[in-house]
Amino acid sequence: MNRWAFAACAMAALLLPCGPVLAADCVPSLRILNSIQMQTTPDRTVMLVPVTIDSSNRKLLLDTGGPVTQISRATAKALDLPQRPSTHQLFDLAGNVSGTQTTARRVILGVKEQRGVRLNIAPNPELGTSLPYDGLLATDLFADADLDLDFGAGRLTAFSTDHCEGRVVYWPADNIAVVPITVKQRLITLPVTIDGQAMTAVMDTGAQYSVMNMALANRLFGLTPESPDMLPLTESSGEQTITAYGHRFDTLTFEGVTVKNLRIYLMPDQMASSRGRFRSPWLRLPREGGQTGLPDMILGMDVLRHLHVYFAAKEERLYISEAVRGESALFRYKDR
Repeated sequence: MNRWAFAACAMAALLLPCGPVLAADCVPSLRILNSIQMQTTPDRTVMLVPVTIDSSNRKLLLDTGGPVTQISRATAKALDLPQRPSTHQLFDLAGNVSGTQTTARRVILGVKEQRGVRLNIAPNPELGTSLPYDGLLATDLFADADLDLDFGAGRLTAFSTDHCEGRVVYWPADNIAVVPITVKQRLITLPVTIDGQAMTAVMDTGAQYSVMNMALANRLFGLTPESPDMLPLTESSGEQTITAYGHRFDTLTFEGVTVKNLRIYLMPDQMASSRGRFRSPWLRLPREGGQTGLPDMILGMDVLRHLHVYFAAKEERLYISEAVRGESALFRYKDR
């Protein structure tokens, strides 16, 4: 048995009724701007989005946990894209650094084509080589749009933000959770409670598993690497080595959603491996004084893949139901 199978979560009933937030019979109604059929990686832990960059078909990892879209250095070289210094540096959790960017002549994403698109060069050297994707697709390429993440159907859709407030649920659902969020530097954060302790989580579709800051876990729960029910995992990337510890928590909750018996990986607030199970494009959040560090928690795909999530950008809310396999009626047609 795959040793990560136990990380799958058991979703409890979503608590809020969906009646007040149905999209039908309201003007202006939802309007589709773009829609893309996603693909899964072989281990089915994260989602890939097909994209065309300068006539070359590529795949980007869907990454709501990163503020900017990035392509690998290998991809930029293969496409003969000139690289130049950027005004800022990007860091991944492994401590790799990139301070370069490029401009693609055109990028085609679904039915939309953009010209002269600035793309950052990813710091992770394994992108485009040993990893099965060529870069990271953040939300910056969907400016001024709502994003609908239907993980049951594997569909990513951008909707116009010009619609009736709260009327966004177009899919059949018995229960809908309406989750207040904060958006800063394009990162979606939400309040969560784990075993009675409140904290803030970043919604990160680029992370395979949910992660908690180890210092916070020690302060709130008294957990250390020597605590019971710790599953150590040591990974290395070049000269960097780190050990994270998986601990099973009884309950994770956020507005209307309850996840039981979830193993969350406790990570030291330092450079972490990009080679192993914790591979994530997530950038370290700025703190006061210009320092950076891990957030309280990263809500990863071990939870998110069980959900259908609609991000209403202007409202700063998520509308969430359990994911259901198969297309919603709105998309039962051949992709344009």
